[in-house]
Formats: sequence, C-alpha cells, structure tokens
Amino acid sequence: MYTLEAVDAFHISSPTDTYIYDIIPVAGGLATISSDDSLRLLDPLSLNGTPINLVKSVNKDVTCLKALRGDDAVAVVTAGRDGSVRVLDPRTGSTVAQVKTEQNAPVLSLACSHPYGIAAGTELTNHQASVLIWDARDLSSPVVQYVESHSDDVTELQFHPSRPQILLSGSTDGLVNIYNTTIKDEEEALHQTINHGHSIHHANFLSDVDIFALSHDEKFSMYELVTNPEEGVEEPPPVHYGDMRENLGGEYVANVLRRPDGGAVLGVGTHSRESFDLIQLKKGSPWTFAPDSKVTLIGAHGSEIIRSFCFIDSHQTVLSCGEDGKIKAWKSE
Repeated sequence: MYTLEAVDAFHISSPTDTYIYDIIPVAGGLATISSDDSLRLLDPLSLNGTPINLVKSVNKDVTCLKALRGDDAVAVVTAGRDGSVRVLDPRTGSTVAQVKTEQNAPVLSLACSHPYGIAAGTELTNHQASVLIWDARDLSSPVVQYVESHSDDVTELQFHPSRPQILLSGSTDGLVNIYNTTIKDEEEALHQTINHGHSIHHANFLSDVDIFALSHDEKFSMYELVTNPEEGVEEPPPVHYGDMRENLGGEYVANVLRRPDGGAVLGVGTHSRESFDLIQLKKGSPWTFAPDSKVTLIGAHGSEIIRSFCFIDSHQTVLSCGEDGKIKAWKSE
C-alpha cells in the first residue's frame, strides 16, 4: 500500500455548505463546478491562490462539466437542470454558444468528442428521456436525437476513445446503449444494448472493445463491444464482479478512470473512516483488480464524500474534490 499526502487545497468558504461536483484539467488550468452554480478556473499547481476566473450562474442547478477540445483552443461545456447546454471560455467567462433542450428537460449527462461533437442526456420528462447530439459550431438544432432507447433518466454519456462516431449512454433503467451517431434513424443507429440490470451511475470504454458499467448500488461488470452486430452472432459473456463494497472494501465508488498504461483506476471512498483509495484495474482477459497495490489519500475529505478525482501525470499529482467544498492536491510523501 502507498500513501499520498495533501499538499495544497482550495476551499469555497462562501456560501457555506457548498459542494464541489466535478473537476477537469483544461488548457487554462483546472475547471470546476459547484452547488453555488459557479464555474471556477484554478491553477492546479497553486490551489490556495485566488481563482484564475470565476463565472457565476453558469447554469441554474448546474449538473455537468466537460472539456471541448477544438482545433486551436479549449472551451468547456456545462449543463444543468434548467435544460441549458452552454459552451464557454473558462479563461474569460464569455459564452461561445448556448442551447435549451426541448421542454427544458433537465440535463444529467454530457459528453464531448474531438473536434466538435456535444452530446447531452436528459432526465425523464413527460415520459421521454433523450440523447441529443449537436455540432458545436452550430447549436441551432441537434444533428441527431434518440428518444426511445431509454425509459428513464440518462445518467451517463461517453464517446468511444478512437471512433468518435460511437456513443455510449447509460440510464437508471439499467441499460447501457451503444449508438452509431452517423445514423439518424434510432432503431438502425442502436448498435448494441447491454442490460446491466441495475441503475447506471458510470459507464465508459476502458479500451477500444472493453466497456465497464457501475451501478448506483456499486455493482461492477465488464462487457465487450460488439464489432460486427450481425444477427445470430452471440455476444461475448460479461464478467460480473459483484458489489465493489464487498470486494474491495469502502462505502462508495466515485468513478473509474482510464490510465495511459492501458489500465484503469477505481476511486473507492470510506467516509466513515475518512479514507479514499485508488485501486488499479489491470487490463486482461478478464480484467483484474490489484487492491494490494492501492494508493490511499490520507484523511481524504474528512467524513465528506469525494465527488470527483483526476490525475496530472506531468507533476505526479492527484486532485480530488468533495462535498466539503474543497479541492485537494495529493503527492507522495
């Protein structure tokens, strides 16, 4: 077991009891959204300084933050329960583009692909949960929309790491869907449907063919992307790992992140013991966990839940944010 110490921190002290929902590295620094509906841009190597920029009221009830990497600049995309999807420059706070969902359906998930794709997943509104896809250069109307593939809130969206026309969606209906977004007809676009059987918290591609699904009750499974969805071709059997709380200890899984070595890392929290562990998931057939080599963030965020974490590999630093309103930077002793 290895341990990391907190070496720097940023704290939103006002308004009190502010949660930090997410953090993402961008070209200008570290972008973050929080429950005061603000977007902040921070210097990840000097967190305790004044934010580089603060954008207030970025959305009403902001829910999502993603980086949009264009040809020569980096913008971010935010969305919220107000049904608004907004593209902006975090360095200046200027809005590049903005669009509202039909019926102002709350947006619960976002995904961006290089160079111009933006996808949004909505809450179930008037018996419809939508996956909407725009070209970021023209948000006047979605280029594709899928409205029948999920029967409940769309909680996760991810583009394929090397084939940006392939989009994954996950929902509280327990399904993970794979679409070919070059096809507008929804039935024909639906490339593969995975029934995880539990409400989807996170799902993503861990490689070109490997897909994980993690439910809100911490059930974890691995699935394989079907490369040629021909009738009569049997899908490879999934690998079910069960409840991560029982298998790895801890009380919740914050997320699962791909790593440059081809593996992945689970962030497993135990707020009652003020602990957060980074546990390797090694690529293979099947993929395997390596809890014996876990990395522990000592003290974590106290008894508060960690919402998001990320890596700045160039500085061998881990960043985390949580419901204590803090962002912390972690390094080895």
